[in-house]
Amino acid sequence: MEQETKPYRREDYTLGNGLYLSERQVEVLRQLGRGFSNKQIAHELGVAEPTVKMHVSSILRALNVQNRVQILLKAKELNFL
Repeated sequence: MEQETKPYRREDYTLGNGLYLSERQVEVLRQLGRGFSNKQIAHELGVAEPTVKMHVSSILRALNVQNRVQILLKAKELNFL
């Protein structure tokens, strides 16, 4: 069953340091939350796998974490997921 997602609003994804997650980064984050691999995310979003890797790297830097598990923990902490 597909989970409903709220529409993207930049203010919902601010990090408190003047940074925010872009709409595409949020889409990638939601797919990470579903447990998808980079390849699956690329297919779902209709982009190339290196593009997904770039977005995941940007999310890692923005959230100041080291891996995908930490992305999800931090995203939940910030109520992004």
